[in-house]
Amino acid sequence: MNKMIYILPFLLVGCAKELPPQILVKTENTVIMPDIKLFHCPNVRQFPNPDTLTDVEVSKLLVRMHTNNTVCQKNINSIYKTLNDAKKTTEMK
Repeated sequence: MNKMIYILPFLLVGCAKELPPQILVKTENTVIMPDIKLFHCPNVRQFPNPDTLTDVEVSKLLVRMHTNNTVCQKNINSIYKTLNDAKKTTEMK
């Protein structure tokens, strides 16, 4: 019983001691998704018969393919810009 009396004050002192403040960290994830229309690259689905092509048809086909390539390149550049801007924004936080 005597040992119990000597231990009791130490237990009470230990319970009264303040704990150091704990820091809570909240992580927030944001997914940046470019506009779905930017993932579309037009293409020529059906080529004309090469045996019967005329010079005019070849030139029209080349213009069409060049236009499709330009649209696709603009879309890819827009996706890159959107993702790069999002990266800079998240790095600033």
